[in-house]
Amino acid sequence: MISIKWRLLGLLLVPLTVLLGLGLFIDYRTGVASIGGVYDRALGETALAIAAHLRDANGDGHIDFDLPPQAIAALRTRGSDTVAYAVRRIDGVLVDGDADLGFVLPASEQAQLFDAKLRGKPVRVAVHAAQVDRTPLVVAVAVSTHQRDSALRRILASIVLTDLIQLIGTLALVWIGVRHGLRPLRNLGEQIAQRSARDLAPLQDTAIPAEVRPLVHTLNALFDTVRGAARAQQQFTADAAHQLRTPLSGIIAQLEVLEREPVSAELRARLLALHGGCVRLAHTAHQLLTLARSEPSAITHEDYARVDLEQLVTEAVSHSLDRALDAGLDFGAECAPAQVLGNPWLLRELLGNLVDNALAYTPRGGRVTLRCGDDGCAGWLEVEDDGAGIAVDLRAQVRERFVRLPGSPGNGCGLGLAIVDEIARAHEAEFSLDSGSNGRGTRARVRFRHASAEPVSLPTAKPQ
Repeated sequence: MISIKWRLLGLLLVPLTVLLGLGLFIDYRTGVASIGGVYDRALGETALAIAAHLRDANGDGHIDFDLPPQAIAALRTRGSDTVAYAVRRIDGVLVDGDADLGFVLPASEQAQLFDAKLRGKPVRVAVHAAQVDRTPLVVAVAVSTHQRDSALRRILASIVLTDLIQLIGTLALVWIGVRHGLRPLRNLGEQIAQRSARDLAPLQDTAIPAEVRPLVHTLNALFDTVRGAARAQQQFTADAAHQLRTPLSGIIAQLEVLEREPVSAELRARLLALHGGCVRLAHTAHQLLTLARSEPSAITHEDYARVDLEQLVTEAVSHSLDRALDAGLDFGAECAPAQVLGNPWLLRELLGNLVDNALAYTPRGGRVTLRCGDDGCAGWLEVEDDGAGIAVDLRAQVRERFVRLPGSPGNGCGLGLAIVDEIARAHEAEFSLDSGSNGRGTRARVRFRHASAEPVSLPTAKPQ
């Protein structure tokens, strides 16, 4: 068998190595974020400084850059890094700066930062939207990444060297400590090995560590009688329980004190992040549950009833109105009386998923309209938006589970339309995706069987 010494060293070496790698990764990522943040702030401030020196002196739309040549020369050099800038009109026409610095239209008023290449070298680019009088402009500043990369390499080298020295020093101390710590065990083993089979005298407990003393006492009790050994074991258990009670009471008391302390901003941020993650997890779990309950094997005839689509739409509008207002959307309904035969809970989930998708994919200022009615043959539900829409060749693909369109916003998991399709098929309804009014956005329509029709044929087996 492997000796205790090597087992201890092995048990300590593995977690220490893992902790070294984890600490190295965390320290490096923290350093990268810190260094990158500093350089990005400086780059953004440079873009803002350039925007602050743009003038329309004559009010004729001709933009001038009022920095003197010396200041521009200083702007283009930052240590060992080179700086390029370009000021362009919103249509891409160059006003001042470097013509080979590409034009990127910012998506918002805040500065956007990204990595790119300029003249064959990697650069960090900041793009900022500005306006001089009535002329909208785009200011782009690019700086080479030599200094930032050098700083990151120095940080990585320092972290690796420091952690390796700590690991080597720790292992050396552990090795020395294990050797000296196990010496009493070796002495005890030699003492037992020198005994004959008839020598049942108590073992000497002098110079024996406290951790080994219970073992010596137990052996002595075993040499005496089996009953004595059992009593020693019981005493050891009682002592262990007593020793555990005190630290546990202290931990509980400290936790109770911490619960009464004010929550720090850092802890609040972590709690908010945890809350967001839990909400997303709960949402995904709810969608998976809905998907499972919408399968034909999970539905029986008793689950069906007459459902008022107008009331269903009204509830959906009321439930999502605050979210639509916060998103700046024109949200409303156009309803006509209609009833269908179906599962009320599933139909509510079907409409809820369609509304969630429409609200998520419609930009601010857009329109989302819910409709319902009866065309004389069947009742129908419809959700229309004027968002980006879904390409014709992708409309079948988005019905599949865990499929999301490239560039989709939010943190969805790609189950919304799969749930709608599954519920529609469970109700023998027709689910279609088309373009919205004037070819814009998406119109999702579910056409049901008429309420006066017989219930759909479903298996009577209960879900497992």
